[in-house]
Amino acid sequence: MHLGNSPRITNLWSKVVDGENGEWLTRVVVESTRPYEYTLKEINGGIVLECAGADVNMPEGKLEVNDGLLRDINIEQLGHDTVRVQMALDHPAVFKHAVYNDFPSRLVITLERSFITGLLSGKRIVVDPGHGGKDFGGRGPVSLLEKNVVLPIARNLEKLLKRTGAEVTLTRSGDEDLSGGERAGIAVKERADAFISIHTNASADSSVEGAASLYAPLDNGSEELARYIQEEIIKKLKVMDRGVAGQPALAGMDKGIPAVEVEIVTITNIVEEVFLRGLTIQKRAAEGIVNGLIKYFASDRPSTRGDKE
Repeated sequence: MHLGNSPRITNLWSKVVDGENGEWLTRVVVESTRPYEYTLKEINGGIVLECAGADVNMPEGKLEVNDGLLRDINIEQLGHDTVRVQMALDHPAVFKHAVYNDFPSRLVITLERSFITGLLSGKRIVVDPGHGGKDFGGRGPVSLLEKNVVLPIARNLEKLLKRTGAEVTLTRSGDEDLSGGERAGIAVKERADAFISIHTNASADSSVEGAASLYAPLDNGSEELARYIQEEIIKKLKVMDRGVAGQPALAGMDKGIPAVEVEIVTITNIVEEVFLRGLTIQKRAAEGIVNGLIKYFASDRPSTRGDKE
């Protein structure tokens, strides 16, 4: 950090927004004390902003984003006269930018999320809130029931997937009893492109913690999907990674439907039960699952590109 009379970069943040014309966008905002000369270009599948004659007046380093398109943003001071802001992308994005000379001065970089909607639009996803009715599932130390906490996560997941253009079916929208066969039957009837069952882990050992993703023991993409979801869940929740494994309970799923059971942390761990009671985990868990689905469906897609306005 070098602070002279140069323009100072004071803040950096990003947000996913709906545009005025119905677009779905990632917006990155770089705030400064006053305008500066800059270059903005695509390098190695990411976007690099170089601010000439500017200083960093905020913590340097990496800001994790993981919004399904933008992975992270790194800001650093290069010598005494240049600040570099590097945006790492998970998928292709067309971008544009504009400068607003208010106070603070703002450089706004807008990335289209059309690649994501192109991937998921029309995909049929069956979302299964686990347990229900007389089947409580796991129970936390302070009596939080698994069947109740997975439902809001599933509803958040439904909302996010619909925003991508996916067609979403919930196996249950209330406190219903459903057998494993009935849940699988819904996926078969819907000709699902993926089946995502939401659960929490439960253990007699209260020290056990963390998240896991379990897959149908068939060679149909289930394990690959589980690995993508697990990776993204851990990024979002910052909890212990319990890994991926086969789930015999999913063996009855149609072999043409990738099926994953996501265990959102461990309800029998007192710390994670408290975590589950908050709205933040319900939202972040759904975001992690969507990000995993995006990576799964994008696994054979081309690399990132960027266009300057």
